[in-house]
Amino acid sequence: MVVLLSPWADAPSPSSVPAVVQPSEVKVVQEPEEAKEASKLTIEVALEEQEFRALTNLNDDFTFRHPDIEVELRRIPPERAYEAYWRSSELEEAADVMLFLNEWVAEFASSGYLLPVDAKALGEQFEALSGSLRWNEYLWGVPRDMDPYVLVWNLDLLHAWLGAEADFPLSEEQWAAAAEASAAAGQREEEQENAAYAYWLAIDGEDPLALLAWLESYAQLRSDELWGQGAGAWTGTRGEAMGLLEERRENVRFGRDFRESIAALRDGNTLAAVMPYSEAKEFVARHDSNGADGKFRAAIDHHFWNLPYVWPRGSSFVISSRTEAQAAANVWIADMTGEQSQMLRMEELDKLPVIRSLYDADRRLSDLLPGRKGQAFPNKAPLLYGPETVETLERFGDLWSRFSGGELSLEGWLEEWRRETEG
Repeated sequence: MVVLLSPWADAPSPSSVPAVVQPSEVKVVQEPEEAKEASKLTIEVALEEQEFRALTNLNDDFTFRHPDIEVELRRIPPERAYEAYWRSSELEEAADVMLFLNEWVAEFASSGYLLPVDAKALGEQFEALSGSLRWNEYLWGVPRDMDPYVLVWNLDLLHAWLGAEADFPLSEEQWAAAAEASAAAGQREEEQENAAYAYWLAIDGEDPLALLAWLESYAQLRSDELWGQGAGAWTGTRGEAMGLLEERRENVRFGRDFRESIAALRDGNTLAAVMPYSEAKEFVARHDSNGADGKFRAAIDHHFWNLPYVWPRGSSFVISSRTEAQAAANVWIADMTGEQSQMLRMEELDKLPVIRSLYDADRRLSDLLPGRKGQAFPNKAPLLYGPETVETLERFGDLWSRFSGGELSLEGWLEEWRRETEG
């Protein structure tokens, strides 16, 4: 027996009809950028061998945690980095990520060679660093570290030449007295066979930032405002400082690298030397009262860091505009500039972190930069920044190199400065 069933003719229709989804309305679930962009990165950094090894160790850890990103890490000599980066950018052969001095960033960005970075990546950065990375309302680099200049003093010479109560920072009269004392000490030592010369200052005669650091210490004035003051920049205490350098140049050790300044101080016959903080920290650790090499006592002077701005001597990672792996580049940079990497660099190399919160959490750092939340360094942006900064500092460096080498008098310095700044 067969039973046939059929719907009623008057059966009710469904209350709703499934909607037809148009292609434009389809939502595809995207993989995270990090996973989607399994790619190869080329990273080029201008570092000395020791720093490069430290970065290599961090990169090895990164590639272990990010197997989808292959990284080729290359080192170039720091002394030819600017030219190498510029040439490779012009030829569209630049690495995906490069390590720049902060002062270079705006020039490369304005030439179309860089991509902007995420502003959120610089949320906790000091203005002294991020200020030089701004151009055309965008940020073009992520700060990695800073290593400003300081003065390191031979305390035994300081007290021998200026008295047991002498302390830094020195007044203008004390600087003059120290220069005179070094000349007198040198004359006495010349009478002895194979005696060393006596210096009141050791400074890199090729680096304009070394001169600016010493001027900041001497005059207690920020030096990035010089270019807005015309000829008036060299009146007052700055003019007196340059006059002292010229008058007592025989007892100044003008080196061609900050390492020569360190060597001059190590010899024990130099009163003060300008050097990076990282080098000073290591030097003083060996020349305090308990140091293994402590034939004299040494101390770091960074009182001038209380000024609104001093040159941080910072470096930043930038992304080439020709990269095809921007997301991977951002992931790598974030890892290399994160809190853990910052603290490792401080522990291993004494380079200062660039993240504000680290100074709040670590007493060693908070004591080092007590004015970081006010109007003192590194909380204020530079007055000199932008695409012209490289050329401006290059011209200033040429003046300083010729002056320190004895090819340019102070009178010639002032005349050339007047022509350049006043037209």
